[in-house]
Amino acid sequence: MKIVADKDIPFVEKYFAGLGELVLKSGRLIKHADVSTADILLVRSITKVNKELLSNTTVKWVGSVTTGHDHLDVAWLEQQGIGWSVAAGFNAVPVVEYVICVVAALQQRMGILTGADLTAGVIGVGAIGQQVADKLKILGFNVLLCDPLRAENESNFCSVNIEELVNLDFITMHTPLTRDGPYPTYHLIEKDFLQRQKSHVVLLNTGRGSVINSVALKKYGQHLRWCFDVWEHEPQIDKAILMDAVLATPHIAGYSVQARYRGVDMIYQAACQAGVIAEKQRTLITWPEQELAFSDATLTWQEVILAIYDPSLTSYAMKNLLLSSEHSGDMFDQMRKGFMDRYEFSSTRVGGVSLRERDKAILTALGCLLAC
Repeated sequence: MKIVADKDIPFVEKYFAGLGELVLKSGRLIKHADVSTADILLVRSITKVNKELLSNTTVKWVGSVTTGHDHLDVAWLEQQGIGWSVAAGFNAVPVVEYVICVVAALQQRMGILTGADLTAGVIGVGAIGQQVADKLKILGFNVLLCDPLRAENESNFCSVNIEELVNLDFITMHTPLTRDGPYPTYHLIEKDFLQRQKSHVVLLNTGRGSVINSVALKKYGQHLRWCFDVWEHEPQIDKAILMDAVLATPHIAGYSVQARYRGVDMIYQAACQAGVIAEKQRTLITWPEQELAFSDATLTWQEVILAIYDPSLTSYAMKNLLLSSEHSGDMFDQMRKGFMDRYEFSSTRVGGVSLRERDKAILTALGCLLAC
């Protein structure tokens, strides 16, 4: 058996070595010749899996360590009888927590979103979007949900039309990227949407870069505050948009120490269930935790969250590296590859801190382990 895999899939060797010949390649460089005699292909979102890549190959099964599958030509794969699977939901927790970290950074570092009676709009209310909405309510936001597809299929789901998303303080995007069907999301955010928004509304995108029309954003969205983790045309992102972003990160919202384990494990289990590999006995992986010890400090919930992860630091580094580089695409990929050390809230023990009751209640509801 021959397995071709993206070399940057965490722990891919631990799970798939010994099952046959394991060939590791850079995900952006996997070509037809690399998979012509392969049985299994393991990828991330940066590899387009379609007829061009797999026609006249021996690939029988494709596993993608991603939540979505817009980089897979699913219709063609199924037509050819090629099995496939994604690690749906493996990075839901870090994406949701990234949104919380962004809110904390905006409030604590920049004095943004600090008023009373704040309203947020969540566009795309799947598994991740729903969790984001629930967490924003914990932080005191009024929340409007926008997901016409879900509203069409669930009679008790309350969704506003996208045209009704006005006079908001915070908009967060959690849609897949689709170009057809009744509700395509490609360039969903364009001139009309941008012009409807009031000045200084925060627009956060952790979904897919091309949901936002970059040309329209630069022309009609200058009155907004942009916070982007995903970008149109990655890794060759628009430097003008990067420069004007309040917060900018290199597509790492879904990255955490725990998700690294979770994603590849889900794909391994899917391959076993599909019968393309035989399950082998493996050493059980111990879920890693971290401890944050403060010296009897009195802190806010925002300060504790930013001690776990502060996106403003990543943003500062990204702007410094990419804006001055002639090889910004390579720098984008290098930053993304090197970002591997964020711990999830539920794997973080916090001690030595004094908290007000409201801050303590928020941190507990967010899943932090408090020893205070």
